[in-house]
Amino acid sequence: MLLLSGLLSSARAMDAYDIMKAFDERDTGQSSEGVSQMILIDNKGNQRVRDMMQYRLQRPDVEKSLIFFLQPGDVKGTAYLNYDYEAESREDDSWLYLPALKKVNRIAASDQSGAFMGSDFSYSDINGTHIEWYDYAIVSNSEIVDGADCWVILSTPKPEYSEQVSMQTGYQKSQLWIRKDNYVQVQGKFWEEKPGRIKYFSAKELELIDGIWTARRLQMVSTRNGQKQHASVINVGSIKYNIDVSEELFTTQSMERGL
Repeated sequence: MLLLSGLLSSARAMDAYDIMKAFDERDTGQSSEGVSQMILIDNKGNQRVRDMMQYRLQRPDVEKSLIFFLQPGDVKGTAYLNYDYEAESREDDSWLYLPALKKVNRIAASDQSGAFMGSDFSYSDINGTHIEWYDYAIVSNSEIVDGADCWVILSTPKPEYSEQVSMQTGYQKSQLWIRKDNYVQVQGKFWEEKPGRIKYFSAKELELIDGIWTARRLQMVSTRNGQKQHASVINVGSIKYNIDVSEELFTTQSMERGL
């Protein structure tokens, strides 16, 4: 699809939906396995570090992802499982396993806008949303981010999905910076439903790994009335794509067993 998108763009200027479709359909591999680190930074600069193991498996009708928290001790054994269905009419399924309670809890759609493991990333940020829920407009045809030329796209919920988007994401609208050479989102600005609250996303240290463009550093910063409140960083360590990942891994029973 990326090749087709490239051919289309040479024939005519891509509109905002074309760009977002190419972004949504860019190659991310059929599976992946990797180690990453989440850093939570409070308003005084204090940091809490969490190590994670992540798995992903793409199927024609659903993308399955699983995260195990490895350390420190207060989150060790915690696991998060998500099924991101291709059909826009079907809500994602998400579960969280807390070892202290020895129980798997299903996360309701209305809770998807909540903070993921106390971070500035919400569950919906981690899971993603359906591009068909939104209207798109090009804010700028060219803006340079970290030396790369980008489109700037304004994303607003379609009227028929506005309530669903508000409930699941907590955002009124967003502005996305999409690189022209590889369709990776490298920046984002998200207006929250709560007045005066805006979040800023960045993806840096892009690297081509197994033929897949991968951001080694993801950051989300929360602000209130223009003042930084706190931030979260995900540093991607080792990662492998298009490897053999067992379907049996992506179950609630696997979450309880752990690694």
